[in-house]
Amino acid sequence: MNRFLTLGVLGASLVATSLPAFAQASAPTPAPNPQTQVQVERGPRGPARLLAMADADRDGRVTETEALSALSARFAEADANKDGGLTKEELTAFLQSQWQAHRPEGERRAPSERARQAMDNRLDAMFRAADADRDGRVTMDEIRPIALALFRAA
Repeated sequence: MNRFLTLGVLGASLVATSLPAFAQASAPTPAPNPQTQVQVERGPRGPARLLAMADADRDGRVTETEALSALSARFAEADANKDGGLTKEELTAFLQSQWQAHRPEGERRAPSERARQAMDNRLDAMFRAADADRDGRVTMDEIRPIALALFRAA
């Protein structure tokens, strides 16, 4: 049971961290500036962004197939060397690039060293738990059962 719980937490974390908007609070939409002639529309943020990304048929619901398809797409995006497996280094680089791309505007401050170390320790523990064959890489075959269990639990 403890291993299943660990894998469940790992799956949730991999899904959430591979889609970092999940961990970000929705930022308030700034009031339009009457001096500007063109207003740029922002898409949804936070969990709404994740649902919008996964909802392929735009019916307001995410099916198991849509969820796995979205996870597979993000996995492929993070797999820098396209070998079908994510190393901790690939995942870390991907998460950092996503954090940079999706952090709230005006936020320039990086996490403190203590916070960064805590995040790294959690990521390391979760990565080890998901790496079922202990080869230093996590594949979609290793993530799929975790993601499906979490999806069905939700």
